[in-house]
Amino acid sequence: MSDNARLTTHKIFLLPDYEKEGEYLTKMHNVGWKLEKVCAFSQHFVKCEPENVVYKLDYVSNRTDYPEYIKMYADYGWEHCGRVAGFDYFRRSADGISEKEMDIFSDPQSKLAMMKRVIITRMTPLLIILFLMIIPNLFLFVMNYPRFGTAGVLIALVYLILFVEYVSIFIYCIRGFRKLCNKYKE
Repeated sequence: MSDNARLTTHKIFLLPDYEKEGEYLTKMHNVGWKLEKVCAFSQHFVKCEPENVVYKLDYVSNRTDYPEYIKMYADYGWEHCGRVAGFDYFRRSADGISEKEMDIFSDPQSKLAMMKRVIITRMTPLLIILFLMIIPNLFLFVMNYPRFGTAGVLIALVYLILFVEYVSIFIYCIRGFRKLCNKYKE
């Protein structure tokens, strides 16, 4: 097997898709592509022998004890693979371990607490941007477009597209988080 074989995929996983992202990385490793590096919307793999490995993600905002946090996971057999936007990526062999040991969370309440951290630290700033920048500027350009001419119409169109995109992402995330909350509460 060539040591130089590399693969980059570009998959978009939004905040409530963290489980799907872990499943995707697990599937890739199980067919012989080990995660080497992860970026915002791309995953970089290196060719390996197929292994029965599981990937999981955890979200932590700023931690003063980050090295101890990583060590704690290592003590339980998890290898740290990378970090993007507050999400830490972990993997471990799935051979000979129980279903419960394949999860980095000990109980549903831990998963719900993680989702709450994501909402507070990631969704709140996006809401602030929406309400303080996008909506007021969209309103300004729509109400005063004759004064701004063609350029004003184009700028208003850009703000309208941003508004629609933000609202779509929020609806998707809210639905996703609700599904996860219902799943964890069962």
